[in-house]
Amino acid sequence: MRYKVADLIKAPPGNARWVDVDDNESVGHDGFQVVSPIQGQVRLMRDPGGILVQGKISTTITWNCSRCLEPLALPIDMELSEHFRPTVAIPGGALVLADPDEEREAITEIDERHMLDLSGVIWQNLELALPATALCRPDCAGLCPQCGANQNIETCGCEPPADSRWSGLAELIRQS
Repeated sequence: MRYKVADLIKAPPGNARWVDVDDNESVGHDGFQVVSPIQGQVRLMRDPGGILVQGKISTTITWNCSRCLEPLALPIDMELSEHFRPTVAIPGGALVLADPDEEREAITEIDERHMLDLSGVIWQNLELALPATALCRPDCAGLCPQCGANQNIETCGCEPPADSRWSGLAELIRQS
């Protein structure tokens, strides 16, 4: 997901172009697997400090249910808005003004060949778009805490352990 942006860096601020993002590479990451192409459209716009990238990206990942650990397909839609800074100036190009308040990150730098790489930013935003918990279905019963049986498929018959917080009350009941 690399794009040549030398023409935009040479252009005055305000110039823009739209690019299609279509990455068919199925990639695994810590805890999830991308199973459909990462697709969308982003606008690359020249501003005084570099290139502003904005757009929408979508894909589908496989992840495990938070309760029963069964795999599930999870569609992800995310909006990108990142600022990329060139690392070298282009002779005859417009001046790039450095913003002293802007935090510099390696994944948002345009390399010396004037290539803008969206892959790091997309992965970062993909991880941020993941829900805190994902369920295979809203009424997922989860796993039995004693034997580990998937309670969506089978009933194990395990007795829930006694809650020690009620032991004082249980003792009073026995004494009466």
